Amino acid sequence: MQDEIIYDLVGLGFGPANIAIAGALTEAWDKKAVCPIRKVLFIEKHPTFRWHPGMLLPEAKMQISFMKDLATLRNPQSPYTFLSYLHSQGRLVSFINRSSTVPTRKEYSDYLSWAAQSIQAKGVNVLYGHEIVEIYIGAADIIAIRYRNLSTGDEAVVQARNIVISPGGSPRIPAAVSSVNRHPHVVHSSAYATSIPTILETLSKSSQPLRIAVIGSGQSAAEVTLDLRARLSNIKTEVRHEIDVLIRKGCLKPSDDSPFANEVFDPATTDDWFALSSRRLRNMKLAEYKPTNYGVVNPRTLDTLYEVIYDQRLDDGIAHRTGNNQLRAGALINIKPYTSISSIKPCNEELKSAPSDLLLSPEHHPLAGDSTIFTITTQNMINQSNSEDSYNAIVYATGYERSSWVDLLKNSDIGRHFGLHPLSSDVSLVPLHSGMRPTQSKAFSSASYPPSLSSSADSTPPTSPELETFSREENRSVRQELFISRNYRLLPISTSDGRAESEPPLFIPRIYLQGVEEYTHGLSDTLLSVLGVRAGEVVADLCAGHI
Repeated sequence: MQDEIIYDLVGLGFGPANIAIAGALTEAWDKKAVCPIRKVLFIEKHPTFRWHPGMLLPEAKMQISFMKDLATLRNPQSPYTFLSYLHSQGRLVSFINRSSTVPTRKEYSDYLSWAAQSIQAKGVNVLYGHEIVEIYIGAADIIAIRYRNLSTGDEAVVQARNIVISPGGSPRIPAAVSSVNRHPHVVHSSAYATSIPTILETLSKSSQPLRIAVIGSGQSAAEVTLDLRARLSNIKTEVRHEIDVLIRKGCLKPSDDSPFANEVFDPATTDDWFALSSRRLRNMKLAEYKPTNYGVVNPRTLDTLYEVIYDQRLDDGIAHRTGNNQLRAGALINIKPYTSISSIKPCNEELKSAPSDLLLSPEHHPLAGDSTIFTITTQNMINQSNSEDSYNAIVYATGYERSSWVDLLKNSDIGRHFGLHPLSSDVSLVPLHSGMRPTQSKAFSSASYPPSLSSSADSTPPTSPELETFSREENRSVRQELFISRNYRLLPISTSDGRAESEPPLFIPRIYLQGVEEYTHGLSDTLLSVLGVRAGEVVADLCAGHI
């Protein structure tokens, strides 16, 4: 079925980035601004608005000020600011009395849900519970978007003059984890809070002490470790449960959230990032500011975790001196530094011999009720010693990938307008500076090339991911450039007159990307810091392009 309406804009996804764009659009409508973008639709796969439910842990706080919301830095008078939300909910004064500018993650999630509902009330259409199947060139400079109803399986096509792709992140799965990641007792941190109750309920039936591995050294790994300890401490056994935190570094390290370092997330720095003249400078700057977000832990969380571990040592000391082992309370946390994971294998004979497709549907897994043991083989990166340890469950907090938009484009006839081919390997975005013209990209070696989108560990989620790989993965030697504008528009290779006959026809529709331009627009691009300002820039570019 094809919708006869031709939308001015269709957004793929309705998370924070596209909510911010929709909000900026409705404000333009309210101000009677000259903006022909009127018919808009957003397509979201979740049945209702959801924002990282897997990391909505008790008392978990955001890492940023509430003023870095969907609109404040763009327009403090916007009806979609966090303060407007608080006022509408009758909690503004109470929030002020907290004497903190940092909301809890639960409250920020509710704010985003409130904003989504408020924007829909302004006339923005949102189609929940549908996933994008494909996009392709329609008639008369139109993009056709095929989507599927996740409840019924029915498919339909909608048409758009422009699209904005906000793919979010999908779990980054290290090679060592890939062989077991479909098992119900192996979970990425993004699904932790929604999965761990069932996992522990199943495992606790054995009445045996449990041992769980947490892979990662970032904020998510630290928060998961603390939450796991609290949950395991409520499962009584004769012997203490254990949590092993496996990290490649020598120790957990704090994030740099000092005022000067935080300026790297200011909206004004986007121009500076985009104007950098070489790959070497971009790589150097990314490396310099990596400690602000990647593979690091908020100092407050570190202090809490260290106090827990110190208290363990205190209990052990008292128990050893008095002979009273009952003083050893709570699950035991072990941090294992300089640990490289060589392999992860399930020990159950039934699982070893099970057909591989049994791992494709974890919710119906035949061994989901068993206390499956996983053997993790590791190597100490300092002394090269090898060891094997057994675990009942694994949580891997290894960051996110953002390559889904590349797959969507390169498997479409639209991709050729950007130089993409169905067999294109790693793809990287590069800025198109003034005076340049997008041309067919060339292949480069990966020696000094920008990080590929398919292997990034960028973070939309509220916590910083672990950037590094936990096992050796094959390096891809050929990567491809795609050009992007300062205002987040993906640029076709045929954007000027005088095209050669071999070039594809001029591509008129505009495609915008959100949350995947860290290399070209700065570290804040995958985070919440510039949502409001970025949304205003995209909307302004959209409107200007159609006047």
